[in-house]
Amino acid sequence: MRVALGRTTFFWKRRKAVSVSSEERVFTDYVRTLSEGREPGPDLVQSLEEALRRALVTEMKRRGLWESPPSWLGVFGWERWEPRGSGPGGEGALEELLAECYAFIFVSRLRSLEAQLRIKPNIDGLVFLNIRHFLHERQKTHDPLGSQVFEVLQSAVRDAVESGKLRVVEGDERIRNDTVLAFGKEETGPGAAPALRETVAAWNDELLPDLVTLRGRRQEEIVRRLRDRLADLRTKGIESFRFKDLVDPMKADVRARWGAALELAGGEVAEEHESKESRGVPLVFPDTGIEERQLFRWLVACVLDRIERLDVNDKTRRYLLTLWNFLRIRAAGAPVAGLDLGEEEESPSLRKISDLLHIPRERLPVLYKILGSLLNDCRDASTAWNTAAAFRPGEVRT
Repeated sequence: MRVALGRTTFFWKRRKAVSVSSEERVFTDYVRTLSEGREPGPDLVQSLEEALRRALVTEMKRRGLWESPPSWLGVFGWERWEPRGSGPGGEGALEELLAECYAFIFVSRLRSLEAQLRIKPNIDGLVFLNIRHFLHERQKTHDPLGSQVFEVLQSAVRDAVESGKLRVVEGDERIRNDTVLAFGKEETGPGAAPALRETVAAWNDELLPDLVTLRGRRQEEIVRRLRDRLADLRTKGIESFRFKDLVDPMKADVRARWGAALELAGGEVAEEHESKESRGVPLVFPDTGIEERQLFRWLVACVLDRIERLDVNDKTRRYLLTLWNFLRIRAAGAPVAGLDLGEEEESPSLRKISDLLHIPRERLPVLYKILGSLLNDCRDASTAWNTAAAFRPGEVRT
């Protein structure tokens, strides 16, 4: 790869503001300079940094991520994206994310951009698309609860629109945060936020934990149930609403319930005499390199595939899938360096897990044992995966 570390470091140290017009095609000019084997000049590097920062912040605000904790995008140690006192030396959560975004686009995907530049006069649009992909992947990895809720609710709303139960009044018809939807033909304003929050809370009473843990074909059932519940909004007098005003309180409520359910009560594990062995199969998400994250996803997908092929009844398979997805989500919420599939220091009690996942407590030890065996098999198989000639992320199911 032609982009050396020194060049990347130089890129992040320049902080003087520069006005970049859309006609300058700064991303295209930067990639063309690299493809010709030339070193980008200070002005071009500076312009690229400012253009990338503006585009990244704009997309974060569009997705409702600007007011969210930086940890939801894998940036830790900061409370907000622009903390008070963040100076021009590259300190701050946004600067960390900006560096990751630069590497995602102009290091890992430079060859693809150069190839497109040979057939297109302008690739700025492709860079903007990559920014969206970057944020989508980060959120799905580091905020699995929020990402899952968004995708399921989006699918439910899309089904309602296709069936004629809802219509798009304004905004993106693919259903994004800014999409405004309505039940009837009358032009009414979006519904009140308090009414939406109360309705969402009632939904989650019945939808959890399936809303979070179900995947694949089984997720279609939860989409259908959620689509049917959308009619509750109309009974509350809400004829129109913005998708963001519905999905945000739903994500917040799910996070709050999930976190409260997993709080460890002092002395609970000791009182119940639960051995670490009975609560095995800990899974810790890697937060270092791209290859380790890919390996983690491959292991998750491998276990899911093996569960599908097990010779067990449907109820046991459902329990296994629910428990495995729970472990995956819990692991993604506590990133550490490296890929570690060893024992965790703390783990929720069987009673807490049983209450949260609606799995009979007495069945959990056997389910953990089965998952442990499947995980060990996949770890053995990972050696062959890791030495494969090529890896295609699009084939991985997470």
